[in-house]
Amino acid sequence: MFRCDNCGSGYSAQAASSWISCPRCLAKEKVQVPLTFELGWQRQDPHGQIAGTAAKAADAPVALR
Repeated sequence: MFRCDNCGSGYSAQAASSWISCPRCLAKEKVQVPLTFELGWQRQDPHGQIAGTAAKAADAPVALR
């Protein structure tokens, strides 16, 4: 899957092979934003954190024994 970092639109590899930049941003905002490859559902947000994942084990509360 290829995704636009500006508008969030996703495109298949076959569709993305036809475009250099996001067609939606080009049509609506007249800006060229390159499409980036996204592996599965784990994509990074602009702050470098992986979206769609659960909290880290270190951040989870520890049960008392």
